[in-house]
Amino acid sequence: MHRAATTASPAGKTESTNIVLLFLLAVGCYLNTLMNTFVYDDELQILQNPYIKSWRYLPAIFRTTVWSFIGSAGDTNYYRPLMTLTYLVLWKTFGDSPVGYHLFNVLVNALVVTCVYFAGQELFKDRWTALVAATLFAVHPVHTETVNWVAAVPDLEATLFCLLAFYAYIKGPGTDWKRRALVVVCFFLALLSKEPALMLAPLLVYYEHFVREGRKETTFAAKVKRYLPVCLASATYLLMRIALLGKLAPVLQHAQITWPQAIFSGFALVTKYAQLLFWPAKLSAFHVFHASHSMSERNVLLGAGIVTTSAVLALLLHRRFPAAAFCVVWTGVTLAPVLNARWMAANVLTERYLYLPSVGFCWLAGWAAKSLSDHLNRKTRTQLALRVAILATGVALVLLGVGGTWARNRIWHDDMILYTTTLQTDPDSYVMHMNLAVSYFGVNFKASESELYRALELKPDSPNVLNVLGCVYLEQGRLQEAETMFQRAIAIKPGWTDPHFNYGRLLKKMGQDDAALAQFQKAVEVGPLNATARLYLAQELAERGRETEAEAEYRQSIQLSPSLTAGRNLADILLRTGKENEAAGMLQHLAKEYPYDSATHLRLARLLEKEGKSQEAAKEYKTTLETDPANAEAIAALKRISP
Repeated sequence: MHRAATTASPAGKTESTNIVLLFLLAVGCYLNTLMNTFVYDDELQILQNPYIKSWRYLPAIFRTTVWSFIGSAGDTNYYRPLMTLTYLVLWKTFGDSPVGYHLFNVLVNALVVTCVYFAGQELFKDRWTALVAATLFAVHPVHTETVNWVAAVPDLEATLFCLLAFYAYIKGPGTDWKRRALVVVCFFLALLSKEPALMLAPLLVYYEHFVREGRKETTFAAKVKRYLPVCLASATYLLMRIALLGKLAPVLQHAQITWPQAIFSGFALVTKYAQLLFWPAKLSAFHVFHASHSMSERNVLLGAGIVTTSAVLALLLHRRFPAAAFCVVWTGVTLAPVLNARWMAANVLTERYLYLPSVGFCWLAGWAAKSLSDHLNRKTRTQLALRVAILATGVALVLLGVGGTWARNRIWHDDMILYTTTLQTDPDSYVMHMNLAVSYFGVNFKASESELYRALELKPDSPNVLNVLGCVYLEQGRLQEAETMFQRAIAIKPGWTDPHFNYGRLLKKMGQDDAALAQFQKAVEVGPLNATARLYLAQELAERGRETEAEAEYRQSIQLSPSLTAGRNLADILLRTGKENEAAGMLQHLAKEYPYDSATHLRLARLLEKEGKSQEAAKEYKTTLETDPANAEAIAALKRISP
C-alpha cells in the first residue's frame, strides 16, 4: 500500500519526460542565438529608449504607445506596455548586454512550446497529438524571427498568455471565481502584449458553443456566463485604447491603399502565409509587399481558394471532430487582424505574425498525424510499412526543422549579416538598403551612398532615407547637398527629431549659429526625450556662455541616456561655476565607466592636484599617459608632482 502511494505512475513519468524533452528541444533549437547582438529596431527600442532606463517612466509606459518616447513622430497604433515593461526589467538586470535579452526570448519560447503541449492535450484529450503538435511548433523555422529578434517580445508574450488563458478556460467549466480570475488576468496580460490577442475572446465563445464536451446539455445562459468575464475584459481594453489613443487605430499606415485593394491584398497575404507555414523555404526579415489590384491575380485567387477550403474543412470536421475544426478556426481568426494592409507597418507581411496562428496549424497537424497513424493500426505488412514511412517522414521533418532553425539563427547574428542576407531574397526592400547604408556609415561612405541611392529609387519620399543621406553628405563636406536632404526630410516629417538636430549640425558647420540654435531647440521641442537632441542644444548654449541653461540640458541628456561627452561637458561647466565637489564626483564616475578615456583622467588629475591631493593626482596623470603617452601636460605634471 505504501509503495503504491509513493511510486509515480507510468503516465506521470511519461508526462514529465515529454515536458522535459520538449523544453530541451525548444531551448536547443535556439541556443546559438545567445551569441547574437542587437539588430534592426533593437537599437532604438532598447539602447536609445529612455523609458526602459528608469522606473520613473512607468506611468508613461502604461499611458502611451510604444514609440511615444521619440516624440510627436512616434504616433502609432501599437499600445504594448508589457513589452516596454519587460525591457525595463531586462535593462535593470542585464543592462546593454544582448545575451540576457536573447536568453529571455529563448526561455519564453520554450514555455510557449510547453503550453502548446498542455493546451493541445486538453483540447484533444490525447497526449500523442499534443506531443507531435508541440514538437512541430518547437522546430518550425518560421518562428526564428520571433525568437531571434528582441523586438519580437510582444509576439512571444501575447502567445504565452493567450495559451495560458485558453488552457485555464478549457481545463474545466470555470464555475469557481479563481479559475475565472486566472483566465481574465492572463487574457488581459496578452492584450497588453499585442493587439491580436483580442481574438482569443471570439475563440472562447466558439469553443464554448461548438467544441466543449457536454455543450448540448448546457444552457445558453450558462455558456454565456462562462465567457462573459473575457468579453467584459475585451470591452474594457477597447475603451482603454480609445481613452489613451483617441481611437482604436489612430494612424492609417497605408492610406494610399484603397479598401478594394486591401481586400484583394488580404487574400494574397493568405497565400503567402500558407506558403510559409507549409514550407518555409524563403524566410526573410523584410518581405516586400505589393498591393493587389484585381481578383484575377494568381495569389489573390489562391488565397480565396485557401479561405474557402479552410471554411469547408472546418464545417466538415465540425460534426465528428470539433476540436480539429477549432484548430482551423484558431488559425484563421488569429491571422485575420494582420491581413488588413491599411493598418499594418511598412513591411505588412511578417513572419512573426504567424507565431500565434501557427499554434492552431500545429495542433491540426498533430491531430492529422495521430489520426493517420491510428487508421494504420492493423498489423498488415502494407500498413506497417506505411506507419514506418510516416514515422521516418516525421523524424526527417524534425531534423530539417532543427537544421533550418539553427542556420537561420546565424543570419540574425548582427546587422550586416541580416541586411545583406535579406537583400538577397528581397532586393527591393528600401528599408534594408537604408539599414545597410547605416551599417556602412563611417566605414565605407561610397557603399553607404550607393545603398541610399537605391533606397531612394524604391521610396523617394522616405524621410528616414533622406536624413541618412544628408548625414553622409555632411561627413563628406558636401554641405549644399546635405542641406537639401535635411530640408526635404523635415518637410515630409516635421515632427521627427533627427533631421532637425542634424540640420542644426550642418548650419553650425556653415557658420549660421543662430539658425543652428533654432534647429537644436526645435529638435528638443518635438522630441523632448531624445538625449542626442538635448546634447547638441546644451553644447550650443554652453558655447554662447548660457551655462545655466546648458547645465540643465546636459543633466537632462544624461538622465535620458548617459554618455561620455555629456558627462565631461557637464563636469567642465561645474568646474567653471565653482561646483568642484560635484565635478569631482562626476569625473570619478566617468573614469570608472570609461577607464580608457585619457581626457577624463586628465581633468580629474587637474582637479585633484588643485585640491592638494598629489598622490591621487599622480595616479590619474599616469593613467592618462597609458592611453595618451605623448600628453605633454601629464608628463610635465608628473615631473612637477614627483620630481
